Amino acid sequence: MQSETIEQAKKDVIAVYGEEVRFGQEGSQTLMRINSVELYPTCRPPATPMLLVFDQSQAKPLVYVQPGQLLANGCVPKNSSTALVAGESWMQFSFNIPWTEGDNIIRFIAAARQRFTQDE
Repeated sequence: MQSETIEQAKKDVIAVYGEEVRFGQEGSQTLMRINSVELYPTCRPPATPMLLVFDQSQAKPLVYVQPGQLLANGCVPKNSSTALVAGESWMQFSFNIPWTEGDNIIRFIAAARQRFTQDE
């Protein structure tokens, strides 16, 4: 992923989430934390912090949410686990979100949110 793509993603996320966004660097990774992303009313909880990790060696961002997030059916997403990122625990989950360089990052976030409307 090119640095220009990451910079554009930063601008796009700030335009939508404003002061809810924090950035950090960990080695070659750019960390983008959104303090609260609305999911769906049936999810528990219905909003979660979300962390996007951009790495120039990766084809697309990695997505993490706050541990304990449940699907609309009240279950934990299949193939989820806890990972330590920048000294904080995050839940990662197996879900292929289509994205290629230059795609809109807001659509990517929307697809990640949609993962929690599923029953598996």
